Amino acid sequence: MGGLTEAERYAFDVQGFLVRRHALTAAEVTALNAAVDALRLPPAADSIQSQRFSGHLASSPAFVALLDHPAVFDIVVELCGPTLRLDHAYGIVMTVGTSGLGLHGGATPFDPAQFYVVNDGRISSGLVAVQWALVDHRPGDGGFCCVPGSHKAAFPLPSAPPPSLAVEVPLAAGDVVLFTEALVHGTLPWRGPHDRRTLLYKYSPGNSSWGKDEKLPAELAPLLSERQRLLFEPPYVAYRRPVI
Repeated sequence: MGGLTEAERYAFDVQGFLVRRHALTAAEVTALNAAVDALRLPPAADSIQSQRFSGHLASSPAFVALLDHPAVFDIVVELCGPTLRLDHAYGIVMTVGTSGLGLHGGATPFDPAQFYVVNDGRISSGLVAVQWALVDHRPGDGGFCCVPGSHKAAFPLPSAPPPSLAVEVPLAAGDVVLFTEALVHGTLPWRGPHDRRTLLYKYSPGNSSWGKDEKLPAELAPLLSERQRLLFEPPYVAYRRPVI
């Protein structure tokens, strides 16, 4: 699909997030759901909380393919720079009735690992989230929500923000939503007719790390292309190789 179009760049700058529809083929969605099934995740310890899992990348080529998927990778490079790295990756499963994650993030106070700035017509983001929907998230089902435009807010997120500010972002299986972590965002309680399944890959500029350094597991290394291996480089600046 290539990088941001002029219209998409404007929308991302205004909203702080962007949805690309049908980013995955039906075959890719099927393969990813099969890969999640194969993980045989244990039941969530607490049915009220979302079930988060990680350490799964080496278990399926379907997970590996999302690292630099052509539907979004050029966008991530534009937002994080050509020496970007994978900061961390995980998946979420929510059973019906699971509560969500409260609103968090925002442009103020400034976070050096989760910033959003525009200089000379170029967007720079300290941490970009790419969230792949593996099932339908219909209007009213819950799931990803955000406060559009809050990545440019001049005031910090109130302890009790007005609920009306948070906007639900419906997605179909195969859609992807990209957002800057400077955006106020969260998860609404899941009310869908099936379990919610989503995969998140989060990228940062090559000099930055928000989470603990994402090490390259030995079992994953043989499955990666040269470009994908570069995404697992630790954060540094000098002589860093670009991914493109």
